[in-house]
Formats: sequence, C-alpha cells, structure tokens
Amino acid sequence: MGAGQYLYMQISSNEFDYNTSLNRNLGVLSVDEQSTLMKSRLTIVGVGGVGSAVAIMLARSGVANFILIDPDKYELSNSNRHIGSYCDTLGRYKSEVIKEEIHRINPEANVEAHTRKLSFGEMKDVIDNSDVIIPAADDIAYSSKVITMAQEKKKCAISFMPSGLTGYVMVFPPSLSSIIEPADIFGAPKGLSYQELHKFLEDPLHKCGRRWYINRGKWRIDWFQKWRQDEVPLAQICPNVWLGASLASIEVIKYLTGKWKTIKAPKMWHLQSAENQIKVGRFRKRTWFFSKYIVWAFSIKWLGIGLNIRSFASKQNQKQLERIRKQENEGKEIKYPFLWRHII
Repeated sequence: MGAGQYLYMQISSNEFDYNTSLNRNLGVLSVDEQSTLMKSRLTIVGVGGVGSAVAIMLARSGVANFILIDPDKYELSNSNRHIGSYCDTLGRYKSEVIKEEIHRINPEANVEAHTRKLSFGEMKDVIDNSDVIIPAADDIAYSSKVITMAQEKKKCAISFMPSGLTGYVMVFPPSLSSIIEPADIFGAPKGLSYQELHKFLEDPLHKCGRRWYINRGKWRIDWFQKWRQDEVPLAQICPNVWLGASLASIEVIKYLTGKWKTIKAPKMWHLQSAENQIKVGRFRKRTWFFSKYIVWAFSIKWLGIGLNIRSFASKQNQKQLERIRKQENEGKEIKYPFLWRHII
C-alpha cells in the first residue's frame, strides 16, 4: 500500500482500539496513569473557544467521560477561535457538535451534552459526579460561582480567562486550605451573590479597571470603549485562546494523574504573548490593592463622597483613554499614564 493510500484509510468504530490510539502517550504516562485519564469524568461549563479546545485536547489525551454544558449555537463570529465552528456547523448547538467531535476521536467515549444553562442547584449534582470542572462560560460571574461551588464540594476546578493577547490559567484543587473566590484574586469584592457579582463585572466604570486588557492584552482603544458599553464582546484571537487552553489541559492531566505538581490559586499561569512571556505567579498586588481601594471609595455614602469620586474617576478614565486613542490613531508609540505604569 502506497503512502498516499494511508492518508485516506478509514477506520470504523468497531475497529477502534483505545490503547493503540493513545500508544504514544505511554512514552510519558504509565499504563495505570493512562487508565486513570480514561476513567476520569470532566465537566466543561461553556463549550466555547476555551471549553471546546480543552475538550478536544483532553479527548486526544485519553479522557473518555465528558459532561458538556452550553446553551448557545454556533454563529459566524465564533469562527475565529472555536474549534468546532465551521460553515456546516453554524446554527447548531456547540455542546452537540463537540460531542460528535469527541466521538470522531474516540467512538467509545461517554459524552453527555446539555443544550441549556443549568441552575446552580443542578450544577451541584453535576459537580458531585465530576473529577474536574472547567468553568469556561462567557458569563464570568456564573463561572466564578461554579468555581466556588467546586471548592465547597472538594472538587478540582481549572479555568482560563483569555483576553486579546493575555490571559490567566488558574487551578483550584481540593487541597487548598480555604476557599478562594476567583473575583477576589483580581480585586473584586468578596461575598457577592451571583446577581451582585454579575452587575459589578458589567458596570462600565468597573470594566475600565481592567486596563491590562489594553497594556497586556493589546486591545485597541476603540474596541475597549465599545466593550465597556456592552456594544462588542471580549477581544480574543485564536492562537492565544488555544495556548491558554493547552496550559489548562496540561493542568488537568497533571491533577488527574498526580504525576506532576500543579499550580495552585492564588498563583496562576499568566500569558503575555505579545511580550514573549508565560510565567507563574500571583496577580499583581498593587493592582489588587488599587481595585479594593477604588471599590471602597465608590461605596462611601457620607455627603455623596462615593458618587463624587466615581464621577471624577470616570472623567479621568475618559481623558486617559482618549489620549491613548489619539496616539494609537496617529501610529505613535503608546505611552501609558503614570497611574497605569506604577500603581495599577
């Protein structure tokens, strides 16, 4: 048989052999470790750019039990980063398409696909029946609450939040000494309900606090301004999304096999693709302190001080963003404000 004929050789599901398909893994993993991956159950909440890439990579790594949760259908705008988005999958549920893709890799895989958003009560039961949970929903407040619930149930949660050319991979294993709220790592208030956290994260002024989307994620100012007003979605680019999804997948394999030490929140993988950096460490303390201070200042009710500070901050933010926008439009080197460089 010629080399060209091998390229088009079909294999039916009854000819599939798990051990043969994963044979190369055994150069890194033992037979027992590979068996552990096969038996483990992975839940992915949000089968979008991150979630779908993680599902496919881990299916190719030998994970054979999946719960996929996503109420959305593919749109043309998903094509720049979703691993299951093709012209012939537009209009189809993401979870069902990825279920099919997993079965194309491993016909013996056990895949449960949900095409609606589950309530937190339902998620508790799903978490109970999972070994690792990947909260990757576009609704960051929802994903954050799922991470907290997983910790409460002593289950491992692993997340990746991409933005432009930056992002953070976090691991919340059962071995943490106390529950860590994901939003608190980045300076948001602790103890908020889902509704309160969602409102906080969607506030245009609080969105402006995520300046690292610009100076590390390399967002264009025009897009950032429209995003703050909820006119456009997060800026994302495929290589960066899949890079972070790869790191998250590696952390899943490390945790499930117990072969290598995982990172642990509050430390995280921090991607800065444009700056040629991938490092592990805590989120910047000065940014965390500044965010906490601003949230506290905005909440001062005496004599309307909080509202005045909020108004002043909003005007200053606009001036800073307009100054950077002008530099960007003129093709000049971006010079970030003193506050951005030394305090935030």
